[in-house]
Amino acid sequence: MNQNQDFLQQFELEVGVSLQQGVSLATYSNFRVGGPADYFFEATTPIQLKVAVSLARRMRVPYYLIGGGYNILFDDKGYRGLIIKNSISGMNLSLEEGYLEIFSGTRLGQLVSLAAKKGLAGLEFLAGIPGTVGGAIFGNAGAFGQSIGDLVKQVEVMDLDGQEMRLDRGALNFGYRSSSLKNRHLIVLKATLEIKPGSTAEIKKKVDSFLEKRAAKHPPAGTPCAGSYFKNPVLPDGQRIPAGYLLEKVGAKGLRVGQAGIFPGHCNFIVNLGQATAQEIRSLAAELKDRVRRQFNIELEEEVIFIPADASML
Repeated sequence: MNQNQDFLQQFELEVGVSLQQGVSLATYSNFRVGGPADYFFEATTPIQLKVAVSLARRMRVPYYLIGGGYNILFDDKGYRGLIIKNSISGMNLSLEEGYLEIFSGTRLGQLVSLAAKKGLAGLEFLAGIPGTVGGAIFGNAGAFGQSIGDLVKQVEVMDLDGQEMRLDRGALNFGYRSSSLKNRHLIVLKATLEIKPGSTAEIKKKVDSFLEKRAAKHPPAGTPCAGSYFKNPVLPDGQRIPAGYLLEKVGAKGLRVGQAGIFPGHCNFIVNLGQATAQEIRSLAAELKDRVRRQFNIELEEEVIFIPADASML
C-alpha cells in the first residue's frame, strides 16, 4: 500500500469521513482562483478538526486550515497536501452573564444577524465583513475604527500538537489586523465575546448604516475579490494612512495585469475580472507595492494571504 492509499484509509478510519481528492480550490476562495488540492476535508465538529490535524501531522502530510476563504489567494497549482475547511458553527447566548459563546466556523453574517434579532449592541461594525469568527479573531478583523479583538473575552484554541487551552484577551496581543494567534500558529475552536443589551431598532439602524457605507466604496457582493489587499501602513510619526489613498496617488486606478484589475471605486481592491490567475493577481500587487515604494518610500504589507502549493502548517 502506498502512502496516498494509507493516508486515505487511515483518515476514514480515524475521522469517520472519506477525504475528497482533486477538489478545485477556486470554489473555496472569494477570488475564485486556485488549482486542485490533493485532499480536501470540511470539519463540522471540534473533534473532527482535532483528529484531522493530528493525523496529518503524524503521517507527515502537509496541511493548511482555512475558514471562509475571503482573505486568501490559492496557488494556480493548487495544494500538495490536505486543505481543512473549518465549518464548526453554533452559538450559546447568556444575556444574564453578558457573554456569547460562538464556534470559530460560524460566519460573521450569522453573528451580526443574531445580535440584531436579540438586541445585542456593539457588533454592528462587523456588518458586511465576510468570513468566519475564527478567521476574524485570528487577523483581528474590523472596520470603522473598531476591531473584533475589542469584544473578545476568551478563546479556546488548539496548538499544532492537538493540545487545547483557554486564553484570555490579554494573552492574544491584538493589534491592527494581527494577534499572537498568528505567531503561535494556534487554531481557534471557540470564542467568548462580551455583549451588552441595546435597542433592537437602534442596532438595526446602525447595521444598515455600516452596510451603506461599505456599499459606497466596496465591490458589490459576489465580486471575485478578497477584500482590502493591503494593510493601511503606519507613518514614522505613528499616523496610519489609508493604503487606498497612496495607491490612488500612484495611479493605480485603471491598472490591470491580464484578468486581474483594480476596482474603480477603491484602489485597495484587486478584483478577478473573469479568468484571473494567482500569478496575475500577485504581479499586479507587486506593481502596486513598487509604485508606492518608489514614490513614498513606504512598504505596503499584504492583508490577503497567499497560500503556495507547497505551504504547510506542519
